Amino acid sequence: MIQNHPRLQRRWVKIVPHLIDSALLLSGISLVFTIHQYPFVNHWLTAKLLALLLYIILGSIALKRGKTKTIRLTAWISALGIFFYLVTVAITRAANPLIW
Repeated sequence: MIQNHPRLQRRWVKIVPHLIDSALLLSGISLVFTIHQYPFVNHWLTAKLLALLLYIILGSIALKRGKTKTIRLTAWISALGIFFYLVTVAITRAANPLIW
C-alpha cells in the first residue's frame, strides 16, 4: 500500500481483508454466547468489541479509503496500536489493561 505495489490490484487481495474482518466479528459474537458475558454489561467485553470496530474502520482507511499516503500510514499505525490493545484486553479481561 505504501509503495503502490501492483499486487494490490489482485482480486484475492481485495477480498481477504473482508473475510478476516467478518471472521473477527463472528468470533466476537460467538465469544459473547460461549462465555455468557455480554457487551454493555461487562466493561472489558464492551471495550473489546468497540475496539474491534475501530480496528476494522482504521484498516479500511489504511488499505483503501485513505486519500493520501500520510492518512493511510497513520491509520495503519493506529490499527496496529488498537490490535495490541485488543490482545491485552483479551488476556487481562480489563477495559483499561494498564491498571490491571
